[in-house]
Amino acid sequence: MKSGIFSFFKVIDILRRVIINLLFWGALIVIIAVCINMAQVPRVAEGSVLVVNPSGFIIEHTVSEAAGIFSGGDRRRDTTLRKIVAVLNEAATDDRIASVFLDLRRLDGAGLSKLQEIGAAIKRVREAGKPVVAFSDTYTQSRYYLAAHAETVVIDPFGITMFRGMGSYQNYFGRGLDRFGIKINVFRAGEYKTAVEPWISDRMSAPARRATAAFLDDLWAQYLGGIVGARNISKADLNKYISDYARILAQHRGNSAKAAKAHGIVDIIATYNEAIALLGEGSRINWQDYYRAVQRRQRPERDRIAVVVASGTIVSGTQPPGAIGASSYVSILRNLRDDDRTAAVVLRINSGGGSVAASESIRRALQEVRDAGKPVVVSMSSIAASGAYWIATASDAILCMPSTLTGSIGVFGMFPDISEFLERYPGITTDGHGTTAFSSFLRPDVSLTEDMKKILTLSIENTYNTFLDIISDSREIELGDLRRAADGRIWSGNAAVSKRLTDGTGTLEDAIALAAEKAGILVFSVDYHEPEDSFRSAIVRGLRGMVASDRGAFGALGARLHSFMADALLAPVFSMRPDNLNAALIFENIFNEIQALYIGPEYIVR
Repeated sequence: MKSGIFSFFKVIDILRRVIINLLFWGALIVIIAVCINMAQVPRVAEGSVLVVNPSGFIIEHTVSEAAGIFSGGDRRRDTTLRKIVAVLNEAATDDRIASVFLDLRRLDGAGLSKLQEIGAAIKRVREAGKPVVAFSDTYTQSRYYLAAHAETVVIDPFGITMFRGMGSYQNYFGRGLDRFGIKINVFRAGEYKTAVEPWISDRMSAPARRATAAFLDDLWAQYLGGIVGARNISKADLNKYISDYARILAQHRGNSAKAAKAHGIVDIIATYNEAIALLGEGSRINWQDYYRAVQRRQRPERDRIAVVVASGTIVSGTQPPGAIGASSYVSILRNLRDDDRTAAVVLRINSGGGSVAASESIRRALQEVRDAGKPVVVSMSSIAASGAYWIATASDAILCMPSTLTGSIGVFGMFPDISEFLERYPGITTDGHGTTAFSSFLRPDVSLTEDMKKILTLSIENTYNTFLDIISDSREIELGDLRRAADGRIWSGNAAVSKRLTDGTGTLEDAIALAAEKAGILVFSVDYHEPEDSFRSAIVRGLRGMVASDRGAFGALGARLHSFMADALLAPVFSMRPDNLNAALIFENIFNEIQALYIGPEYIVR
């Protein structure tokens, strides 16, 4: 019997070692192949057709090669904004590139500001006299916005084009939590600081609806304006197509492609092969290969503009790309402060906020760069609000896009009380002895006393007043005027300029040019900086993604439940994805971290 059990576990151990070795050698082979491929400089032939086929979501940070190794063949890798813009800008002036083909079938979505930047780059290609053809089988709103900037828009014969508009909807858990006896203690400064509402209410409040309607209407007007400006179609005809889509589709017997062509939404109905053939039989080069080819030609200059890419939720500690870890960015900024070759810093930020303590740590490090005599310019992407705006105040200038969501100048904190739930259902009670009245402070199974609530309220109010003072000093805005622009309200970039929260609108390239002007340099190179992604962490995230993609509906439900419990029980810090939440970081300094500067992830146009 014992020998049989021993043999069984010996077989298991052998299998374990074989599997680990297979994974290791498989990963090593793939990495070597990737390195060899990257070392080879692609050749760009004369008269080439540049094929631009973005996939996944358009993001700010770079995508690790290692993370994609185990991510599964069907999983789309996200596309880095600055790379695709750089490719299109280079193609506009490169005589070897004759035309551009936009294959948009794998694009999942992007923030409107990112679409606007790519659209402007496509326009530059066309202004250089180079044909641009766009193709997709289904035109979602994000795909169509880019396609509209092409000279010719092609749709598959079985394709669909429909404009859904923009909306902001979410679940409200207040009534459900009440039924289970779970109470969420909320402390906030700012009437429009509405991130807490889903946990205490069953519907959107009037202030939240008012603010949301204002910025969504602005974004939707910009979206439609971008299409009207790029296509030979009037705003009235476009609005009619959108509002009367059901009737128009019925007129064409449900054929969406024919309906779109009849109303000037697309130009040609054709297959992929027919669409790309419109640009001739010239040599074709993928945009990523082209990016590698043109990057090799760039020469580093003595003076450098450092672009620090900060994307994700602001949290404590060291974090990989996709999250803004305070320790990671403080280290980057201090290295740039001490680097003699760095003439100026541009902080490119895409974040809905996060931890107060982490935001302040990064703000101080950014101020140290300025104190060292180096100009700092902030470039806002699709969203730079709350904690992200806190950081942005330590700059010489702030540029946003017209569709950037910013502001949300307010503070909130949430803490759950599950004592009634435990007593009502499992029959669990909590009792004990403490040396002071605050010994049970911040225990979710013990209700907060009035003094405890007062402590948290005063702390939140103090942080809010500090926030206002920082902005007032840095932006030179009177507190009375600032309070009217603050109060936790979200503003579009256009509105933020009028409220003096930013200095103007502009792209990342505009921010780099402004930083160079402030540094007094004409010739410079641009270096990009973001946290390094270790091979181990990238592989782990890739495997997690592969597992999650195989869970189907249960995976989505599990992720939602995970997010719900994380937000309810560990409310001080939120993450865009559940696996970005690190509970150990939260309880490291819970009293500071319970204060949050956050509105949520960026608004994605799909």
